[in-house]
Amino acid sequence: MDRSPSQTVGPFFHEGLRWPDAHRVTFAEKGNALVLEGRLVDGAGAPVADALIETWQAAPTGGVPAPATGTSRPHGFGRTETDAGGRFQIETLMPGGAAPFLDVAIFARGLMKPLRTRIYLCSLEQARGDPALQALAASPRLGTIVAAPESPGRFRWEGRLQGEGETVFFA
Repeated sequence: MDRSPSQTVGPFFHEGLRWPDAHRVTFAEKGNALVLEGRLVDGAGAPVADALIETWQAAPTGGVPAPATGTSRPHGFGRTETDAGGRFQIETLMPGGAAPFLDVAIFARGLMKPLRTRIYLCSLEQARGDPALQALAASPRLGTIVAAPESPGRFRWEGRLQGEGETVFFA
């Protein structure tokens, strides 16, 4: 199958961006452990099997993550790939703040630029209080960026790239 230029980024860019254990986010600070399990699907609900997901977040104290000694890894930054079922996992610490969230960039086949969103790790009501979401606060689509708690320290989120139930993406 011939690939158009807009399709070449997806199946090949992982080779240059793989980073061992990047799904384990590091911090100099101490905090509450958190596991985010997720799934990425296309507009038809089929898994996106070759996406790369990057996350950035605040430190457990709510501020900019402080650098730790003895490592060159950026703190508060994670990177993971989706598997054949579109699944991914990030291990981190709960970010500080009234409405804790992860900033997310999704790189995938057919995208010339990453899609940017947030994954909130709090209740829908807490997310509605985030000043960055005021234009979206009354929309039922707000739920597309709020992860569901599964058990203490574990959350689940599904991202949909287009179609009905499409995840809210930021410009």
